[in-house]
Amino acid sequence: MALTLLLTGLAGWVSVNGLRINTSTTDMIAPDVPFRRDAEVYRQAFPFLDDQIVVVIDSPSPERSDAAAQRLADLMRGQGQALSDVEVPSADPYFRRNGLLFLDPPDLQDLATRLAGAQAALGTLNEAPNLRGLASMFGTVLEHAGEDAPAALADLLDRLADATEAVASGTPQPVSWVALVKLHDEERFGNRRFVTAQAVLADTAFGRGRPALDAVRRSIEALKGEPDGGGVTARVTGAIALRQTELDTVADTAWIATVLSFILVMAVLITGMRSGRMIAAMMITLMLGLTLSAGAAAVAVGRLNLISVTCAVIFFGLGDDFGSHLGLRYQEELRRGQPPRAAVIEAARGVGPPLALSTLCAIIGFLSFVPTEYLGLAEFGVISALGMVVALVISLTLLPALFVLLRPGPGVVRVEREDRAYAAWMTRHNGTLLALTALTVLGSLAALPLVRLDVNPLNLQNRHTEAVSTYRELAEVPRTSPYAVNVLQPDLAAAQALADRLRTDGQVGGVRTFASFIPKDQDAKLPIVADMALLLGPGLAAPAETAPLTPAERADAVVKLRADLGRFAAGGEGGVETRAAASRFDEALGRVPWSEAALAALDGALTGGVPPLLDRLRAGLEVERPVTAEDVPDSIRRRWIAPDGRARVEVLPTHDISDSRDMARFATAVLAVAPHATGAPVTVTQAGRIVLRAFTEATTLTLVLIAIVLLVVQRSLSGVVLILVPLAVAALWTVAVAGLLDIPFNFANVIVIPLLFALGVSSSIHMVARGQELERAGTSGANYGVELLITSTPLAVLVSTLTTSTAFATLAISSHRGLSSMGILLAIAILFTIVSALLVLPSLMIGWHRWIHRRTPAGGPTSPTRR
Repeated sequence: MALTLLLTGLAGWVSVNGLRINTSTTDMIAPDVPFRRDAEVYRQAFPFLDDQIVVVIDSPSPERSDAAAQRLADLMRGQGQALSDVEVPSADPYFRRNGLLFLDPPDLQDLATRLAGAQAALGTLNEAPNLRGLASMFGTVLEHAGEDAPAALADLLDRLADATEAVASGTPQPVSWVALVKLHDEERFGNRRFVTAQAVLADTAFGRGRPALDAVRRSIEALKGEPDGGGVTARVTGAIALRQTELDTVADTAWIATVLSFILVMAVLITGMRSGRMIAAMMITLMLGLTLSAGAAAVAVGRLNLISVTCAVIFFGLGDDFGSHLGLRYQEELRRGQPPRAAVIEAARGVGPPLALSTLCAIIGFLSFVPTEYLGLAEFGVISALGMVVALVISLTLLPALFVLLRPGPGVVRVEREDRAYAAWMTRHNGTLLALTALTVLGSLAALPLVRLDVNPLNLQNRHTEAVSTYRELAEVPRTSPYAVNVLQPDLAAAQALADRLRTDGQVGGVRTFASFIPKDQDAKLPIVADMALLLGPGLAAPAETAPLTPAERADAVVKLRADLGRFAAGGEGGVETRAAASRFDEALGRVPWSEAALAALDGALTGGVPPLLDRLRAGLEVERPVTAEDVPDSIRRRWIAPDGRARVEVLPTHDISDSRDMARFATAVLAVAPHATGAPVTVTQAGRIVLRAFTEATTLTLVLIAIVLLVVQRSLSGVVLILVPLAVAALWTVAVAGLLDIPFNFANVIVIPLLFALGVSSSIHMVARGQELERAGTSGANYGVELLITSTPLAVLVSTLTTSTAFATLAISSHRGLSSMGILLAIAILFTIVSALLVLPSLMIGWHRWIHRRTPAGGPTSPTRR
């Protein structure tokens, strides 16, 4: 006890100071595999594009989104201790100045025609961008509107009526004049804008991205607290937000599941053993063993990942497994009349060899992932294998010492007739049970086509968190999809050549390079812009700053506007739709209160978007010569051209490829043309193939090595078959249930089947070892099955397996879908091992024993008794 307490204190200090958590699924793959090397080459070329924080801003109008994005960026730049490189990509002056040249020639010509028809209206608004100018504009426009009035006039009147009704209801929604004109950016992104930033990561184990995210959220709260912040939503996503959200979820789940598993394990032990002192001894052993295992993990690996973070839950489930067998055998020896010290020694002699053998088999299963490229499971395997060694050592040293010190009693004696009834029933119906097992195996084989693999790490996370839901929303639109693939090329010419080849692929929805930011067909567009400047330029000349209207002037403007609208709506000029829209606008104006605040809100809602439109038009009409690569600013260039001249090609999908199968098709198509491409679709797809290969290799290696170990120890092929066949049945049942319940295998729960063999073999080993012990003692014939099933071994198997299953099941409460599915499938798998160990295996053992005795004369050289 003293030595254990000393080592536990040391292990606790080491684990607190030496363990950290990394939830990156990419880092769970060995760094030397080709796709990770390609990703690292890309990251070094464009380091500032990695680990970005992205804020998605939405508002009722493009103008408000622009203003909110700019203001939020300013607030975020004030958080320099946590954020750097804050940018609003759409606000670059380059796009404002050259936006018209990015329109296709037909669209640009259409815009020029529409603006020419609105020349007088624009001039009026330019002189007075307020209610007075709006009233003056409509006085002119409605007077000359005939039956052929453009549909755009009815649309404008309807939008103004909508905005006026919103003001009347107390929820102003400004009119977007930029959207009315349909300039380039608004056609592409609507009212959505983005703010990006680099995170200054903290040097902590559990929250490296938290200071940066907190800084962003403080800036968002400050924005919403400002007068213009109403109606603006700002959501945070990006690599840092996703990683920190997942880390927080996993850490919370690990703590909750650990505490809950401890409580549930204790409840199962109380039910199975009914000895307070024995349960206290086992709980003390578990707690000290967990600390020792954490210290060993800190020394050997130094970090926890998405899978190994569950090591505490696994240790409770497996450590209790050892204690249950020793404790129940100890109680059995006490009931036979042994004194406590002798009972402890006899119990250790009886269960020690099977425990050591099952530990060795479990270690084989845990370490089976070490030779694979799945580094995450290799780390999990090393940590869990160390935990198994610790559990075995303390179960055969500390736990017996506690039994001697605490002297637990024999517990409540079970009713023997109930045990014998179960044993007799099993002995009579073993053939029926084997037939039912065969039928379920056939049914499980039929369900295998339903099993699927989902390797998209985003699908592991809680989809209701802000970072995940926003990321998914962006993925629905190809233009904003975060599932882009990037390719590095030696120079821009090579990038363009590759882009041309990729554009012909049916899986590719769009390709961008540095050249995408140089307008095309400028020879056809510049004359159109020049004509627009000649026609519109004088009327759009920047006027002197206009003083705000007084309340009386606003009221006069509304009176004039209503008079013109009413006259037009009642007259016979103009189309039916235009007159109806004018009437609706007039009626809405009549519902606006004549208070100073309401009229000011009306002025802002109807004309607040005019100055941004006029500014955009003035800037766009100033272009007089072709735009060249030299005109593209460094803020854009550095995102596409590396310092050494290498150029980036960005490939976008045709649709939402969040589904792993769609993602694989897209990645495969791009890789066929560009083998060194990188990005989320490539890393997810390639990692998925590695995981599937690792699963196959680890399962095969586990089965082969466990079979060899059992054959060496058992020196009996029949014993090995009896141990492994029920496990194979349980594994098949588990896979079939996963398919029927539509629980896909993923980065986290892929460990279930190898662990089923590694952990489930313990129950089979104990049952077969106890049967062989009875044979050596001379038990044979009809008594064999009954004597086997009334020992403490079946109860120990039931209690230990139930505690293991209960511990794993606590992971199912996690909102992290990877951990949740891991807990569900592990619990199902372990429950199936109970069925296989207490129903299928005894049926096989009884049937095999009968067959051997029918073949071999009593006392013969191959009789089970002599063997």
